[in-house]
Amino acid sequence: MSFERKELMRGVFFNTVRETKFKASLVSLRFVVPLAKETAAKNALLFPVLLRGCEQYPNIGSIRREEESIYDTGISDSVYKRGDDQILEVRMSLLDNQYAIDGMDIAGEAMSLLENILLHPVTENGVFREDYVESEKQKLIDDIRAQVNDKRRYAAMRLVEEMFEGDPFSVSELGTVEDASDVCPASLWEQYKEVFSRAHVEIFAVGNLNFEALASRFAEMFATVSRGEPYMLSTSVMRSARETVKTVYERQNITQGKLVLGFFTGHSVPDGDYHVMQVLNTVYGAGVTSKLFLNVREKLSLCYYCSSAENGQKGYMTVSSGIEFSNEKKASDEILLQLENIKNGVLTESELSDAKLALIDSAARVGDNTGSILNWYFSCVMDGALITPEEKIEKFRSVTAEQVVRMARDIRLDTYYFLCGKEEAAK
Repeated sequence: MSFERKELMRGVFFNTVRETKFKASLVSLRFVVPLAKETAAKNALLFPVLLRGCEQYPNIGSIRREEESIYDTGISDSVYKRGDDQILEVRMSLLDNQYAIDGMDIAGEAMSLLENILLHPVTENGVFREDYVESEKQKLIDDIRAQVNDKRRYAAMRLVEEMFEGDPFSVSELGTVEDASDVCPASLWEQYKEVFSRAHVEIFAVGNLNFEALASRFAEMFATVSRGEPYMLSTSVMRSARETVKTVYERQNITQGKLVLGFFTGHSVPDGDYHVMQVLNTVYGAGVTSKLFLNVREKLSLCYYCSSAENGQKGYMTVSSGIEFSNEKKASDEILLQLENIKNGVLTESELSDAKLALIDSAARVGDNTGSILNWYFSCVMDGALITPEEKIEKFRSVTAEQVVRMARDIRLDTYYFLCGKEEAAK
């Protein structure tokens, strides 16, 4: 794999990864904007509405037929948050030109379709069609309301909301029901112009495409967009936990408790030694050889699941577990004890080796598909630290037990969240 990057115009970057082993390539446009309550729902609606129809292909059916005619090219969208940023993505999976039996310029035709969708949306009275906006609004509202149904993910989301209260990171990438309900065709149209004018745009092409031709098409495409001053993007890193742990109990009609603990680590990716934190997290609670899995779940049977996850953008770590209500104290005590054990140097060579091998295996598999390659290098770009999977593997191999113990001592519990039953909470 060979990675290259260039700026097409201010705030618009074109990134390529040459990989010849795939028959299909992946092209992605990621519009990076500040994560804010006022705009999250509108941003989440933007690409779903754009994908409903454009001037040349005014409905989903006609877009699908055109995709099929271009050797089943697939165009899809997604929205998520990363640090204090909201990422709006539209991606295109397309067969390489060499496999076109009729000589079609697949990439060229796919680019024409993408440009039509993004820059020439179907309109009504100078704004988005009301029926398209209302339809996508209802889907978004349904998705927001459905978040509570997956209790494990809901508890993790609520932990973040409480832990980062007042911080942009507390905002959901989907926005709120209230904000989504307030969106109208005119307000979404204004947000469309704002995003295309000011977003930081990262274009990625992974595979065996004609990158020079693709760069020219994107340069021509964005030359027609009225670009303003790009957003200044930054993510604040929490370096220390609050003096008194924030404790939150939430009551619902459930039969299994969801305990989530939030820690500030004091470390983030730009620090340069974050690979140590990744090893530490894997030793602690990521995988079947971790201390949390082997002790809290297997040995003591205190939970149905128990795992940790680190976040290198905001500098925090969480432990999520599903437990019987009656095991709350025992489980939380044991979760904290396992972290204290690492701080005190209770770390075997096999635990360290297993953790490093798991991370090495994960990095080694980055090249298995275009999506993971794209995500790897997008993270590098956003973190401002370009590193290949092979280089990362060497960093994992170099981590020592002393480094893990030293970094563990910086971790502090900040927020304690327990989603419990209504009757249990009343006891």
